[in-house]
Amino acid sequence: MKAFPLALLLAIAPLAAPMLTAAQDAPLEVNADAIKVNLERQVGKRVRLRLLSGQDVEGTVVAVGTAAVHVSRLAGMDFFDGVVRLDQIAAVIVRARVN
Repeated sequence: MKAFPLALLLAIAPLAAPMLTAAQDAPLEVNADAIKVNLERQVGKRVRLRLLSGQDVEGTVVAVGTAAVHVSRLAGMDFFDGVVRLDQIAAVIVRARVN
């Protein structure tokens, strides 16, 4: 009787092996709204936004909408605010450590 479960396992294992390797090769998923979510966590804090064009915009996050972020006190232009489209942001850079 103990041989039957072992034989069944040996018969099923070759069929299940391709399914296990396919699951491990699946690409990583990236949250589509990661930029928006991270910016919402930074409201009131200073951030640097790396744009798809390669330019940087640095300032304080005031508000995050569905399509854009309002950034105030822009670096080098303290009396200016700006609005940046979320779909033009390649990276959000924040200060994580204090020396």
